[in-house]
Amino acid sequence: MKTLSDPDRERVQPQPVETTIEALVALPRPVFLSPVARADPVEVTVYRVEARLLWLFTEADGDYHLVLASTRDTTITMIAEVPDPTCAGACASGFAKVYAQVRQKLLDYLNSAQSGARPLVQITGVGFFDYPHRQRGVAPNGIEMHPVLDVHFP
Repeated sequence: MKTLSDPDRERVQPQPVETTIEALVALPRPVFLSPVARADPVEVTVYRVEARLLWLFTEADGDYHLVLASTRDTTITMIAEVPDPTCAGACASGFAKVYAQVRQKLLDYLNSAQSGARPLVQITGVGFFDYPHRQRGVAPNGIEMHPVLDVHFP
């Protein structure tokens, strides 16, 4: 599910839904999460949020881990992840080029003179409930945007 290479990927609605970090972290977490099926409606929805980018780092699996914060309250956070475009799941998804482009946009902006601390960012990605495992920036309900499909710096 994290790379859009799962059988349920065809159910993901491509039109982004504008929302906020506050709204996503307030969503109820399903009692049961299937290891093979997406949780309706959250995991079949593409969301777009405007947020503060607090951190970006590469995880052991090669994914870019982004910690996003509310533009109104930076203590309200959630995670967004951009898969490693060279991993088998990303390659199988047909989205490897998208992931590579998003990662390049992030690096180009963050390494530019116009980037400041905690830049404002617009992230578009698929809703995903992860299992909390002490991730930096994790939301109380485990909601993430994973995978990230687009990024802009307003």
